[in-house]
Amino acid sequence: MYIILEGIDGSGKSTQSQLLCKWLQERGYNASGMVEPTKSSIGALIREKLQLEESTNDTNQQMLTLLFAADRLTLKDELEKVLSSKTDMVVSDRSFYSSVCYQNTDSIRPEWIYEVNKYTLRPDLTIILDLDEEESVSRCDGDEVFEDAKFLHKTRKNYLNLVNDEDIIKIDASGSIEEVQEIIRQVLIEKLGI
Repeated sequence: MYIILEGIDGSGKSTQSQLLCKWLQERGYNASGMVEPTKSSIGALIREKLQLEESTNDTNQQMLTLLFAADRLTLKDELEKVLSSKTDMVVSDRSFYSSVCYQNTDSIRPEWIYEVNKYTLRPDLTIILDLDEEESVSRCDGDEVFEDAKFLHKTRKNYLNLVNDEDIIKIDASGSIEEVQEIIRQVLIEKLGI
């Protein structure tokens, strides 16, 4: 099973992914976590570019879209091998949906983002951790240009549009860590029979 946790910065994806992996392991699954960008050389370049103020301009957004797609492909074979087992699970903090929501600008159409990501694996379950952009900013370090309320408002709107267009579950991420984790676990029990 390939499970994705998505959402704007500060929504709790990393924390919830780690807790979910631990819970799945306690239930007898061989669960591992994954984070985007990866630790590959492409992932390192992405992290470097995300720190730059000009990373939000259209040209850099186009470049980031392509870099993220390439970074996802670095793990494709390994991910397919892990997912071939019935008891193995991967919980990912972000996926190609992040590109659809973050890199979706006036000059970048979602259709193009889907096209450049067509060879990346699609998840069995995607959960969006929904959080108000003001709360998001208060939770973030503020060390990335994407941690801006105006930008996050647009990105959150893109995520909410995904919920309407795709088979995606939206969870309110404004509760405590424990409350949000319990809701995620219930979704897995109901949707995947875990």
